Amino acid sequence: MKIKRTYLSHAVAAAFLAVSTQLAFAVEETEAVGTMGTNDSFATAQPLVFTTDTVQIVGNIGVKDRTATAIPDVDFYKFEGKEGDVVTVDIDEGIKISTTTERHVDTIVALFQPDSASGSWYLLVQQDHGFPADEGSMVTGGVRDARIDAMRLPVTGTYIVGVSSFPRSFTDTEEMSSTIVSGSDAPFPNGSYKLTISGVTPTPPVVVAPPPVVDPAPTPVVTPPPVVTPPAPVVQYINIDIKPGKGTEATSINPKSQGSLPVVLLSAKAVDSMPEFRPMEVKRDSLTFGRLGVERSLLRCNKEGADMNRDGIPDLLCHFDNASAKWEYGSTVGIVKGQTGDGRAFTGSGNLKVLPKAK
Repeated sequence: MKIKRTYLSHAVAAAFLAVSTQLAFAVEETEAVGTMGTNDSFATAQPLVFTTDTVQIVGNIGVKDRTATAIPDVDFYKFEGKEGDVVTVDIDEGIKISTTTERHVDTIVALFQPDSASGSWYLLVQQDHGFPADEGSMVTGGVRDARIDAMRLPVTGTYIVGVSSFPRSFTDTEEMSSTIVSGSDAPFPNGSYKLTISGVTPTPPVVVAPPPVVDPAPTPVVTPPPVVTPPAPVVQYINIDIKPGKGTEATSINPKSQGSLPVVLLSAKAVDSMPEFRPMEVKRDSLTFGRLGVERSLLRCNKEGADMNRDGIPDLLCHFDNASAKWEYGSTVGIVKGQTGDGRAFTGSGNLKVLPKAK
């Protein structure tokens, strides 16, 4: 069956991206070009250490030579994230300019979260397209260079980033949805890419105690620098649960359904980079939800809250009109936007899968 390729616009996080000015720390993928197996599983994911809030990886899916046979390679990387980190995972240079002699690769990128209850992993979010104005891409628009934009990490722990090529999308297991790496359904299955992961709290450096000093000089009096409180973010990033009760399984969406779609706005306690979020205090008439996050699809919200994530703060269950959300085949994320009671803008996204068109 031939798969028709479509693209999905994602939420803008310009404010977050503008303030990330630290230089990226560049590393190379450990797996040799044209081989498989070095970092092709959760257990063998290549570890990344963040000395700043950004790491850049130069990697390859399979082979770069256009004359070589493509292989079903996949790459996994892992890092330590902190609750409240707003992380962007951006692929660039998978699709090259027309004069490049190397292969192009049409990337898919996924972010996996640890499941503390089962000790396994589950798919937090994935994308097979890029931000409509992805400035890092070699080709204007960069729609085939995948990007996960401004995802708020719900817990502190190890996270895994997976990189694959269309149409080989990720599932909650290490099994890919497809093994196709040739033909019209996989026009760009292999090639090099640049992966940038930003917004991660840096790993504290190891402090080595200095050797003892004999007859030390008097300790000078040092005036500590003034404590500067960072301004509140222009946009607050939250977590949501689409069709609560589905567990780790991505929510299946029928774009033609005329029913309502329940979405829970999940509370969050204050962290260094983000204030507390109390869903029951949001301006309910400001809520929008759908493919782009601007769709006026709200039907109603429950009057009473329920502590769905067990953090002691009530969460808000709202119901949105499925048809008004304007889903498209290929959509993998649902986006909600709104305002808090004191007027701060917030946005959140949840994992889903839109059912394919009926034959």
